[in-house]
Amino acid sequence: MADRAGLQGNYDPKELILMDADGKVVHTTETVRKSAKELLKDLGPQRLIANLGEGLGGKESPMLVNAFVNAIHEESEAMIAVSSSL
Repeated sequence: MADRAGLQGNYDPKELILMDADGKVVHTTETVRKSAKELLKDLGPQRLIANLGEGLGGKESPMLVNAFVNAIHEESEAMIAVSSSL
């Protein structure tokens, strides 16, 4: 099916909230990259629309949103390059 159809992967926007209610840092650029990479591994890096399931609610860290976008681009390019060389 991957050759014929695209998939939409809903990334949990809660992963983009830097601190919890107590002010404790719960997500970092590294945790965002790791979870974005897991999304790509689960759904495949090609023909994937990587989006936020609920959209942005205003509590997300711009730094983490940027990290998500960059991770999707960079990790998918790397995965595609590896699969193309096989």
